[in-house]
Amino acid sequence: MLYIISPSRLSGPNAIKLRKAPGKVIEKGLALLPRGGPFSGMFWRIFLEFQFPRYLLGLSPFPVAVLLFPDYALPIAQAPALMFLALYFVEYHVLSISSPQKRRQMADETTRARALDLLQVRGRGLLTRIAARRGLKTGELYLVVEQSALARVVPLTVVSVQHTEGKTPLVLELDDEERTLIAEKLFDAGFDEALLQRVNQAENIFFRPVSLEARGISAHARLEAMAATAPG
Repeated sequence: MLYIISPSRLSGPNAIKLRKAPGKVIEKGLALLPRGGPFSGMFWRIFLEFQFPRYLLGLSPFPVAVLLFPDYALPIAQAPALMFLALYFVEYHVLSISSPQKRRQMADETTRARALDLLQVRGRGLLTRIAARRGLKTGELYLVVEQSALARVVPLTVVSVQHTEGKTPLVLELDDEERTLIAEKLFDAGFDEALLQRVNQAENIFFRPVSLEARGISAHARLEAMAATAPG
C-alpha cells in the first residue's frame, strides 16, 4: 500500500516535524493515521504497525480456546508462558524473518542493485519535476521512501518529500497533482512495492532517501519538467 504523506491529510500533522532531513516519518506513530478514521484500508494497515493490535492478534487463539473448551478455561487463562510463546512466534516467525540467511535469499545481488538504481533514477526525476513546478532553486530535496519491516502482510510504503534550506527541514505539503505524479511514476509492473520490500528484507534496510540539490537542476531539466507537468 502506497501512502504518500501530506501533513494536512494526517490526523497529527504537527507531530511529523523534522529535526533533520532526510528524516524517518514512518516511526511517528499515531500521527501517521489518515484523517477520516477507520473508514479506509490504509488506516487499518498503519494500525497494524503498532504492537498492541499485533499482540491482540497473537493472543486471539486463547479466548477462542476458552469458548470451545470452557472446562479448561482456568488453566488456559493461567498459562503466561504459552501466551509469551504465542506472541514470540507471531512477532518473530510470522510477521518478521529473523534469519539473515533467509532474508538474503529473498533478492539476489543483481536484483537488489537494479531495484535500488531504479529507485534513485526515478526519485531524482520526481524531485526535479516537483522542484521545477514549485520554482525551488535553493536547498536540498529528498524523496524519502520508507517501508514497514513486517513480512507476510501487504507491504506498507510511506513516501514523503522533504526539503531543507539552512537549518529548517520540513515535510512538503504535496498537492493532488504531485501525489498523483509520485503514485504513477515511482513504481510500475517491473519495479513494485513487493520487489522493494524483498530487497529491503534482504538488506535489512527499510529507509531509502533519494537526494537532489535544487541549485544543481539545469535550466534544460527545469524546462522539460515544467513541460511534462503542464496541463494538456
